[in-house]
Amino acid sequence: MKKLLLMSVMLLVAATAVVFHQSAAQSNYVPRAVFCAILSSNPCSFVPSYIGPDPLLKKSNGYSGLFGPPPNSVAKDVQTPFDNMAWQMFVGLNWAASAVKQTPAIGLTAKGLRVWQKYRKVSALFGNSPVTAKCTNALALPVFSIGSDGNGNTMPNNEEYFQASTNLPLIDINGNWTIFERRVNDVEAQYLLAPNGQSSQTLTTKTGQNKFILSYPKGASFTASGPTPLSKQGSIEIKTAWRILDKSAGDDPSRYYTQSAIVAVPGDLVSGGQQVCATVTLGLVGMHIIQRNPVVTPRNGNLLPQWIWASFEHVDNAPIAQAPCNVRNGCGTNVSTNWINQPTCGSAAPSGSVRYSFYNQNSGVQGTNIGPAPSGTSAPHYPWNSKAPYAKGGTTSATAMPQATRCWSIYQTTAQLNTQWRNALAKFNTPFQNYMLIGTQWGGTVEPEEGNPLPANAVPAMLSNITLETYIQNYTGSNTNLPGPGSCIGCHSGATLAVKPFPTADFSFLPGLAEPGTARSKIKTALY
Repeated sequence: MKKLLLMSVMLLVAATAVVFHQSAAQSNYVPRAVFCAILSSNPCSFVPSYIGPDPLLKKSNGYSGLFGPPPNSVAKDVQTPFDNMAWQMFVGLNWAASAVKQTPAIGLTAKGLRVWQKYRKVSALFGNSPVTAKCTNALALPVFSIGSDGNGNTMPNNEEYFQASTNLPLIDINGNWTIFERRVNDVEAQYLLAPNGQSSQTLTTKTGQNKFILSYPKGASFTASGPTPLSKQGSIEIKTAWRILDKSAGDDPSRYYTQSAIVAVPGDLVSGGQQVCATVTLGLVGMHIIQRNPVVTPRNGNLLPQWIWASFEHVDNAPIAQAPCNVRNGCGTNVSTNWINQPTCGSAAPSGSVRYSFYNQNSGVQGTNIGPAPSGTSAPHYPWNSKAPYAKGGTTSATAMPQATRCWSIYQTTAQLNTQWRNALAKFNTPFQNYMLIGTQWGGTVEPEEGNPLPANAVPAMLSNITLETYIQNYTGSNTNLPGPGSCIGCHSGATLAVKPFPTADFSFLPGLAEPGTARSKIKTALY
């Protein structure tokens, strides 16, 4: 029965496809959404482990990634199986944890924690930052605890309000800091705590890592998934972005997945020195999901073992640029649209009917994706205010919004697939209908077109989440003096363990938390 079910899954998944950047050439081909890896016609709570069949992956050359003409048939569509897997993961992980056996009408609307919110926080594995706020919590609400060193410097072991890629914060339309959270599934937690079953070699401490590299000098290799959608899950990391919602300011909480929570900030990060213990409504605005894909087998062809990266955002986050890069129209070569490796990707093209979370249509600010200026030379550089709006702490120099703008077009068939998924979710009146897939990145061996300035080791070459990587969307990584790259795989390829000789951490920055003082990348802020 299981073999028959698997064959049915493979036949169904084979009838799908998707891509990323919009192309000049158009195609009448429309990909087909596969709403559940176990053959339900509706979205389901099952979280797949792999993409299913994708015949073109078996080609070792001749594939130009997503920069050629869009596919005109299932047989030529390499990307859609990845994007359907991304949507299946997003929906399954956002199912109510108390209702995983229930119908979507219940599982996607029931109150309470979602499946991924049962995963462990990184602080549960690596320990808390030296200083955290001590807040009373009579209602036992979730706590978003910002950590510090006690001297006005944020630390990365708890929740954060600095983007990991640049050490810059993101301010929303209400003048509040965006807050970031990280969790891992049990498969990854067990590898971090006891790699290959050896708790003495734990990757959560420097002592353990020193012992680990004696046995594994090449570095970490996280537990991989199996080679089919129904296989065992691999290591999964979740990173989310949240913003504080305010009805009185015009926010509509019904459009978001929300939770009541306590935001706890130690006094050394607060203007005036008094800790913040604020009960707020948080709205989900961004979500990275990554799962360690199988090693190369005849089944998955030229797929490189670089995880599968799925990035989702709320549809109201930010407008697209007036001249978005779509490569085939000359991005990187045409002077009028050449914003590759520049701090901004030009002016935005907002819709007058949308109240964006990270773009103020009435601000008059011309630059886009420019980080806020620090409040001064002494820590904290970006202080919290003691009350909302929390980003207006100390001086006005730290209050400028970034006017976040999407630099890249979402590819034609990805957008088509998004429409199908969002329409399906809308039938159940769930807030998850208001989220969209930005792209699914995977390690592929591609042949870049002549003149293409972008990396060739991943598909799509560039993938950034507005809420998590606002300021590096357009950096290729080819210039070591610039931030970047605006590629999940490209950025994480430099992840190492926290101890010498710093062997690979298998695309995960989490083992770096064993030495929190140096865990963050050191990006030159002079560019901003």
